[in-house]
Amino acid sequence: MEGSRLTYVVVQQGETLAELSERYRTSIEELARLNGGLRQVESGDVIKVGEEAPQFREPRVPTRHVLGFYTGPMGAAMPGSAASFERHARLLSSVAPYWFDLDRKALGQIKPRVSPTIILELVESARRRGVKILASIHNTDQAAGTTAADTLSAVMRSHRNTFYRNLFSLINEYQFDGVNLDFEQLRDEDRALYTEFVRELSERAHSQGKLVTVDVLGDARKVPYSVDFDYPGLAQSADYLGIMTYDQYKPTEAAPGPVAALPWVRDTLAMALEDGVPPRKILLGIPFYGYDWTIGKAGARALSHEAVEKLRAEHGGVVKFHPTYKVPYMVYTDKSGGNHEVWFENARSISMKLDLVRRYNLGGVIIWRLGLEDPTAWSAIRAKLSPIE
Repeated sequence: MEGSRLTYVVVQQGETLAELSERYRTSIEELARLNGGLRQVESGDVIKVGEEAPQFREPRVPTRHVLGFYTGPMGAAMPGSAASFERHARLLSSVAPYWFDLDRKALGQIKPRVSPTIILELVESARRRGVKILASIHNTDQAAGTTAADTLSAVMRSHRNTFYRNLFSLINEYQFDGVNLDFEQLRDEDRALYTEFVRELSERAHSQGKLVTVDVLGDARKVPYSVDFDYPGLAQSADYLGIMTYDQYKPTEAAPGPVAALPWVRDTLAMALEDGVPPRKILLGIPFYGYDWTIGKAGARALSHEAVEKLRAEHGGVVKFHPTYKVPYMVYTDKSGGNHEVWFENARSISMKLDLVRRYNLGGVIIWRLGLEDPTAWSAIRAKLSPIE
């Protein structure tokens, strides 16, 4: 039997106990009882808003795994991950630097984006802080006349052993604790082949005591949802399956919309669970970023939470919280008269997604990415995911 379950939230700027009691369908007196006689709240406070009776269910996951992706700066609106990693390493289980690609011109080879010095510096920094570091491998390298899906297919069909040798040479050279596979484009006919590829790779990695995490696209709008990836088959071999429940509305789309609406995230997760993926194997995707659309124009630009706040201050943007999607959004008019719609994530929306991790007894979360977040979101991560591996 599972013990009583508590629900925590992060208080947002300007919120009162009366507003919290109305939103969570409780009383001010009950909030006071749950929080040691609390009579007022301030922005950033983490408080209990609900308590459920014990329930019979599968054993509680003893610890949560929190994986944070790490990159350098990606323009003025997308700062790098170093400062966030150093500040919040105690709340991370592992970090996955976005540094390694399949080489499209030399199949089976792995192409680094940064120098050996930068790699070693982060490995040593992670070691000092007790955080596992994973070699994150992607198929985003650009080469004329090829696609990401073509490159991965060729590696799996004709250059698999070469890739394995190069991967474990990379892992051993820099003393990585494991591998994160982040192949986001897969041919339809390669679905079963990729499952076999991950099984072989996992056997090799586990024989050396290395961790394997595999990222998969998550989209409840697709029918069938897992047309790209065999969720249950991959979960059998990997230690964790990272479901990328973000980019619901992609920056290439003309119509603006949420990065990860709560109902969409919940539906995608439910499909994975119904398909037989063990909850303890799932890392739920948590976005730390947002997108800014100019109404009437195709495409959007990515923004950190800090960049959203700067836009709000500069243009007098109006921020609201969507009642159905359970995420914040902002409208503003730029200096040229263009009307904008910004969809992003803050501590409140992230906190609601973390409730899904607790409710469904998941293994943890994957975060894209460190350095883009609402700083107060870390209070919710601490409160809702502890104990963290």
